[in-house]
Amino acid sequence: MRHFLNIFKIAFQAINKNRSRSLLTMLGIIIGVAAVIMTISAGEGAAKSVREQISGLGSNLLMIRTKSEQRAGIHVRMGKPLDKRDYDMLKRNSVWMPKISPMIGISGQLVGPDGNKTSTVYGVSEEYFAIANREVALGSVFTEEDIKAAGKVCVIGETVREELFTDRDPVGQQIRINKVPFTVIGLLKELGQGAMGQDQDDLIIAPYTTIQNRLYGRNEYNMILASAGSEDTINDAKIEATILLREAHRLLAEQEDDFEITTQLEIQEISGNVMGILTILLGAIGSISLVVGGVGIMNIMLVSVTERTREIGTRLAIGAREGDILFQFLIEAITLSLIGGVIGVTLGYLGNQLVYKVTNFVIPTSLTSIFIGFGFSVFIGVAFGYFPARKAAKLNPIDALRYE
Repeated sequence: MRHFLNIFKIAFQAINKNRSRSLLTMLGIIIGVAAVIMTISAGEGAAKSVREQISGLGSNLLMIRTKSEQRAGIHVRMGKPLDKRDYDMLKRNSVWMPKISPMIGISGQLVGPDGNKTSTVYGVSEEYFAIANREVALGSVFTEEDIKAAGKVCVIGETVREELFTDRDPVGQQIRINKVPFTVIGLLKELGQGAMGQDQDDLIIAPYTTIQNRLYGRNEYNMILASAGSEDTINDAKIEATILLREAHRLLAEQEDDFEITTQLEIQEISGNVMGILTILLGAIGSISLVVGGVGIMNIMLVSVTERTREIGTRLAIGAREGDILFQFLIEAITLSLIGGVIGVTLGYLGNQLVYKVTNFVIPTSLTSIFIGFGFSVFIGVAFGYFPARKAAKLNPIDALRYE
């Protein structure tokens, strides 16, 4: 035991003797570990944000669209457009989808008391607000009576309010959408920026019947949104919707569906896979810095072996074994990596906090990123320190003592 303690002591003395060089050697490891932690944490933070955004899209959401293909960069519709017949079929016969809403999206030129802007106008039913988990901060949402009467009422987002009404209460005020007057009856609760960078408050929601009759001019829908009763029944709801729509479209058994149904679970799975790959790529990029740091350790250790050739020869001449020399230089390399790893972990955590302060983007410093960064730094110390250590251990004592 004492023998090993002496080897540790000699190794630490060698590191302490060349503090400046040791610090510069650790610099690559420090930067590498900090980069790995920050990049992996950024990937996990982005994945968490995307998951939260998808969960906020709606309650057990199903999105039904007309089937399309991409040809020469253009989406070409392959099936029958969704219309009132499809909506009525789902509404009357669905067991697993308690809430269903058509959706029509158009671009509208908005004019209000204090300004004007272009925004997206969505025509939906009164059930949309429950499906999409959208609540109002002021006023109320429109009702089934408004849908039947094609009432010229709307609910606006916070971004629209800021542009059209400045600081005044918008409820009860009138705006014009493509020259058609609408009365604002509600202001949506603010959601902010979405996972893909979109402004979730830059929108207007109105009865779909009004949008169809006054602005859209067509009887078809862009999509139909539905909400399953629970997460466990999403697949049942998808099967039910498929059966009902095939019946509505009078498709034969051998014919393919001319519509597409995407569930919230499928969106989460796809986004999870994409974000997982992104996190791995970010970690791999950060790891390049660690490899560079390992090369730096190997170079410095080789220089150290050359400088200390006579010392190594003396130790071998008075009885030190090859294993002792090998162990000593390995300890030096691993120690440099460990110290660099600790400093790198600290800088990585502080870097994540700094990003949060500057951008307000939450980057959780996960234990996974710390283990990967720190573990990789130890591996680098062993892998890149072994060659110089072995070279030192294999020196011929007589040749080493003659070395000038």
